[in-house]
Amino acid sequence: MVTIYNEIRTFESLSQIGMNTLTKASSKIIDQLTGLVVSFTDEQYTRELPVLMNNSIGKHYRHIIEFYGVMLAGLDTGRVNYDKRKHDKKLEQNLSTCIKELKRLKDRFFDPIWQEPLELSGSYSMDSNDVFSVSTNAERELLYNIEHAVHHMAIIRIAVLHEFPELDLDDEFGYATSTLKYLRKE
Repeated sequence: MVTIYNEIRTFESLSQIGMNTLTKASSKIIDQLTGLVVSFTDEQYTRELPVLMNNSIGKHYRHIIEFYGVMLAGLDTGRVNYDKRKHDKKLEQNLSTCIKELKRLKDRFFDPIWQEPLELSGSYSMDSNDVFSVSTNAERELLYNIEHAVHHMAIIRIAVLHEFPELDLDDEFGYATSTLKYLRKE
């Protein structure tokens, strides 16, 4: 038993509270990404920008989308390997494909997510193809994807402010919740 908010809850209900919080946070991220991407022209979305080391904003969108996609697919298979993402050029080059995939991801966040353990695998050596695996779970991977998305959104934010200052950018876009809380206290 764990005491939260002066109530006694089981680990199962605590886990559900955590998943609801993380699902809402991921949904908000997808809403922010969608809110910005609909304001880009095709040229803005695909332009290679010096501030992004000659990568495009579209590549960062693809990267975020594919990480979430790998995690969600892992809920079905029990295995997550972010190295196995598709690198789908359509996601980074076509606005409508990106928007459709963001909607599909958001819809998946509200599927029942089971609490079975997951296995996270990846290759971490340039000298071999050895795969390293650890135990994980849906909450941990959703949390990782939130942090990963915010990191890339911060990079996108820099690019938008530098290259496309005329675009309307959500004040919270690219900021972690902890940073926003800190800024509100100042």
